[in-house]
Amino acid sequence: MKTKDVAISGIMIALVFVLTFAIKVPVPFTRGYVHLGDSMIFISAILFGRRVGTLAGGLGSALADLVGGYAYWAIPTLIIKSVMGALVGWVSDSYRNKYSGKKELTIFLSSIGIWLAFSLTLSLFLKNLIANLTTSPLTNNLMNELGYESIEELENFLLNARGLINIILLAIPIALILISLFLRGKGSTLFRLGNSMGSMIAGLWMVIGYFFAGRIIVGNWVMPIFEVPWNVLQFTVGILVAYIVLFGLQKTKLFENSQK
Repeated sequence: MKTKDVAISGIMIALVFVLTFAIKVPVPFTRGYVHLGDSMIFISAILFGRRVGTLAGGLGSALADLVGGYAYWAIPTLIIKSVMGALVGWVSDSYRNKYSGKKELTIFLSSIGIWLAFSLTLSLFLKNLIANLTTSPLTNNLMNELGYESIEELENFLLNARGLINIILLAIPIALILISLFLRGKGSTLFRLGNSMGSMIAGLWMVIGYFFAGRIIVGNWVMPIFEVPWNVLQFTVGILVAYIVLFGLQKTKLFENSQK
């Protein structure tokens, strides 16, 4: 890497670390937390490409886990956030090199397909769990973890959780598409649908990655599901914050130089 790239990477690693470490909300279901650090990962990758996005995402986030008392998440975070930054950067690099409507349509349709497949799988899993609560080996564990004394209480909770998760998973792509179209109407090529959907799929990768990591940490497949809405909210807010910052940087030399 050039000296300039090393310096930029160092700055972005620091920014990811600060926003991840300084403002965090604990999530008891998987002993993790949500934060604003994803916004800096998106900015790093969109402005400076996949190499900077990979380094900033992986190292900045993992350092925040180590220093912030979540060391058991550091290795999963290093892997998950590195890939997340790489995915956003790859889409951004592909647009920077050469734009085509066919490429944008391919990224858009692929992203929507992957998102719908994930949403349907998660919804059906919860539906099956609710239908088999009386015989599921997970029931007692869930009642103990969540503090419920009857299957009826647990069933009501799971029904409400499934409904909320379904609404969130349906609303996110619609909201991102509308925001992208609105900002694109302002004349910026940065906010193409492909970029928005690429960021969404990178966020989905994070959700899935932490779901499997949570399975290892808490010991079952169900508790990590309740972190899904929090992680979806985290990367969605991260995208929105990143877009607000990038929109403000459009006419600066930093933005112009990053697009060359």
